[in-house]
Amino acid sequence: MRRKNSAHSLRSLRLCCELGLLIICLAFFFPAIAQTPAEDQEPAPQQDAPAGKPSNWNWSFSIRNRTGFRTNEPRQLQMSRTIFDAKGIYKINDNWRMTLEGRAHYDPVERLGYPKNVWLDPRQVLLDGRAGKVDLKLGLQQVVWGQSDGLRVLDVINPLDYREFILEDFIDSRRPLWLARADAPVGKGSLQLIWVPYFAPARLPAADNEFGLGESFGLGLIDATLREQGLPQIPFRIEPTRRPAYQLKSSQFGARYSRSVGAWDLTANYFYGWEDTPANYFLGVENAIKDSPPTLVFKPSFDRKEVFGGTAATNFGSLVLRLEAGWNRNKVTPVATNAQISYEKHGQVSSVAGLDWSAKTWIWISGQYFLSFTSAPQQKLLFPRYNHLASIYLRTNFQRETLRPELFVLTGLNQSQYLIRPRIVKTIGDHWSVGGGADFFGGKRTNIFGYFDSRDRVVLELKWMK
Repeated sequence: MRRKNSAHSLRSLRLCCELGLLIICLAFFFPAIAQTPAEDQEPAPQQDAPAGKPSNWNWSFSIRNRTGFRTNEPRQLQMSRTIFDAKGIYKINDNWRMTLEGRAHYDPVERLGYPKNVWLDPRQVLLDGRAGKVDLKLGLQQVVWGQSDGLRVLDVINPLDYREFILEDFIDSRRPLWLARADAPVGKGSLQLIWVPYFAPARLPAADNEFGLGESFGLGLIDATLREQGLPQIPFRIEPTRRPAYQLKSSQFGARYSRSVGAWDLTANYFYGWEDTPANYFLGVENAIKDSPPTLVFKPSFDRKEVFGGTAATNFGSLVLRLEAGWNRNKVTPVATNAQISYEKHGQVSSVAGLDWSAKTWIWISGQYFLSFTSAPQQKLLFPRYNHLASIYLRTNFQRETLRPELFVLTGLNQSQYLIRPRIVKTIGDHWSVGGGADFFGGKRTNIFGYFDSRDRVVLELKWMK
């Protein structure tokens, strides 16, 4: 009974916090919109604010539309996402402030897996300030570790929204979590402690969505690999997903120590949490000796993760060297033994080395090399043991930083796969910007970018902000 009451209390607390944010957002957003003068009306004269009484609130708003068109057959609209963001910062005193941020989202195309109606998404409910020498951040927020671009190594705290795969900026695709964060000076460095009192999964697309990965997320790659090995296609049955309960024992926590040693900025990281996507555990074969076709039965389940890692960065004039590595002690890995699929836990290392160059103010170039591997021998594994990737990121600006072309290319070195992303953004005046870009996938269907080989697209974006 105590466990049930604890789970109910945690769930109720979380729902109350999110409901409170939505009420606050509605209270501030809609009056602000209602008071905006119509285009054919003269704006009401503004009275000067009383001297010496500046507002404690600082608000910013933006509205944008991102429309994507699929260039492969069948050529069709992939999305038309309209996103309204509002952010308010309230200065309580010299040491404390509160930040409220919310998002309203609508996509009538309904091919990515977003809700059919307007979706309200709390992004920040944050109280931050100082208590003595300790910086505290309490509430709904994102915590970013690591330094890599395009792929995550140590950025493992906030789960992601995969409904647009990894094509959204991480600042938008990370799912904010209710957590407590404390930063305190320790010796010649700084110690950061994080506690997340509950579990929240990644937001996943369905199998029939544009970036779905099978009947259960990830099963599409397993199915493609089995067919690549000449095995016949066998139907799946998916059991309900097992997820952690809303209990204190499902908490997540992490620690990071950072300091400078000579010309190097160093961190040591540890995080004990949950995988944000479930592992598809194989339960067996149904109807194996009956007249009806056999069916593979899977039970998706979220597993604990324990990640150790560190980063190092230094500069040599206009060059910046970035190093990052992480070890997931018990990463669940698909294996194929005795013609059966199963999952085993093995250590997995992920790492990245990056070199950035910005000798000129109008150009920035970054190259990265990614290496990941698992401790299991290759003969047991369903996928390659080693994964080598390289990326190049070119960003420029012209016309006094109002025209910003960029190009990001990520390619596999031991597996034939690639992701190419050209983009250009033009700023118009103080409030408007218009942009265009494209996303091109390629490779074998047995790897992640090749699986989406038919999802190439062009994207147009119009944005207003104030």
